[in-house]
Amino acid sequence: MLKKVDFLIVGSGIAGLTFAINSAQYGQILILTKKNRADSNTNYAQGGIASVFSDADSFDCHINDTIKAGEGLSHQNAVKIMVENGPKLVSKLYDKGCRFTLDDQGNFALGKEGGHSQRRIVHAKDYTGYEIEHVLLEEVKRKNVIISENEIALDLIIIDGECLGLYFFDANKQKIDYILANATVLATGGTGQIYLHTTNPPIATGDGIAMAFRAGARVANMEFVQFHPTSVYNIQTDGRAFLISEALRGEGGILKTKNGKPFMDKYDPAGNLAPRDIVARACVSEMYATKSKYVLLDISHVNAGYLKNRFPTIYETCMKWGIDMTREPIPVVPAAHYTCGGILVNTWAESSINRLFALGECSCTGVHGANRLASNSLLEALVFSTRASERAKKIKSIRTKTRIPVKQTAQSGPDYRLQIKEIMDQYLGVIRTVKGLEIAHESISDFCSKYDDGIYLKNAEARNVADIAMLIVKSAIMRTESRGLHYIREYPKKKREFSKDTVISRKES
Repeated sequence: MLKKVDFLIVGSGIAGLTFAINSAQYGQILILTKKNRADSNTNYAQGGIASVFSDADSFDCHINDTIKAGEGLSHQNAVKIMVENGPKLVSKLYDKGCRFTLDDQGNFALGKEGGHSQRRIVHAKDYTGYEIEHVLLEEVKRKNVIISENEIALDLIIIDGECLGLYFFDANKQKIDYILANATVLATGGTGQIYLHTTNPPIATGDGIAMAFRAGARVANMEFVQFHPTSVYNIQTDGRAFLISEALRGEGGILKTKNGKPFMDKYDPAGNLAPRDIVARACVSEMYATKSKYVLLDISHVNAGYLKNRFPTIYETCMKWGIDMTREPIPVVPAAHYTCGGILVNTWAESSINRLFALGECSCTGVHGANRLASNSLLEALVFSTRASERAKKIKSIRTKTRIPVKQTAQSGPDYRLQIKEIMDQYLGVIRTVKGLEIAHESISDFCSKYDDGIYLKNAEARNVADIAMLIVKSAIMRTESRGLHYIREYPKKKREFSKDTVISRKES
């Protein structure tokens, strides 16, 4: 394993791979990934990537939709940068070989999802993320970027306020080692695995955010956990709940109670295409009211041939479980899906620690605010990863003779993941209460106290899960209002004094 590189990237989703491709000409790159290189949230993204291509659409329209969904917390400058850079970067993906679905005229066939006022979802049927991941991995290979699998990042190396690399567990040698880098890039994805029910793969344990927080970086808006309204009830694939893309509702899918009664029109004028926070709360409210463990998503009224062609992955997966969506409704429930907060960065993806960048879901650029607009996640990763590579190439080399601190190590740390997941599901879900947050804070504080500042050879992910859970709980307690994805029963209205980010750091607290 290399001891020093120009750019060290942790994570192999769209964010990390885009940065690697754009930076390969400027220096040596190493990508660390803790599982298979294609195992990332990107790979499971069904819906698509939002961008302005229609004559009926405009940058201003996309910006306004994003800010409206963000409930007053979206950073307008970051949103503008993301939206205006979108079309050219999406077109570049197509030029690289991404087989996006085209219409009869050879233009992108644009889908529509919740919160969007126009059709602007560029997609490859219902496996867009897989398609993008495949194409980017092929280009990374051509660029001779080194990807090292089964490597677990443990903690950042911080000296004199700068990030100089990180410690990691070398699975091949079964020991802790370190790598130095001129720039360290965290692209570690989300935090869904701190919940029992999540659409995220098993690797989504919030490692990057936890490492950055322990290193003193500023972390923002962790209370805003997006629950996707429609995961299939009681079905899991590879340790994650199976997601029914929002695009299904964009093509006419209707949410109904278990008794077959449509309900979304009474919650929002946009009905089934309301933003995700509204739809998820509506689903939970109807489940409570009907004493049911799920609601129904019905698209059986749409032409069967069209559905099979537009949503082949969803159709085939549901059929494996005995659900024919062309003839019957799909039982669905909300599941933890996306982290709108993360490592606070500027519009160049730079964190509050020098030489440390954060990209994709583990970052908080500010574009999502209190609620992410559907299909803006891949767009955000693409745009800000490209910008980060422009900034990172200007970073000067670190001193190669830097003395690296010796970290205390332990064979194994405690593993409270199951207990934490149960607490998070019960008290930090779609609808929260003051009492529930207090109970969660007390319990998770107790779990966190069992970990020290050493590095664990085993259960490193469990420590990260505990840290992430505490960040979410503390952030939720700090925000005594309801806004976007954070709904607390005792404070159901927005408050003007909370029209700002919730920022936490070890140094400031």
